[in-house]
Formats: sequence, structure tokens, C-alpha cells
Amino acid sequence: MNAAAADEKLMALIREIQAKKKLNPPVAKTTWREAFGAMPDDELSQEAARLGEEWRCGEGMTEY
Repeated sequence: MNAAAADEKLMALIREIQAKKKLNPPVAKTTWREAFGAMPDDELSQEAARLGEEWRCGEGMTEY
């Protein structure tokens, strides 16, 4: 494959991707929580946080 053929193939792929993006555009999330999520503030998540902190202290980690 020569450089011109590779360049044409690349441009065809770029056009295909752009066409697909127009059909199904990405949906922007409005808030940080929607984009990345957050743990619920309930008993289970609080216990998980406590156990994680206990484990880190047991491992001698001072920064986390």
C-alpha cells in the first residue's frame, strides 16, 4: 500500500466516523455527579468508607 492509498483510506475512515457521530451525537452530562457518579450516602456506603479507612490505617498508609 502506498502513501496515497493509505491517506485515502484514512480519510474514508474519518468521514465514516464523522457521519456516525452526526447520527448519534454524544450526550453531555450537566453535572459532575451525572458524568462520574457518586456513592449514595447510606449505611452501606458509610460502612464501606469506614472499612476502607480502617484497612488503609492498618497498612500504614498516611496519605490517601
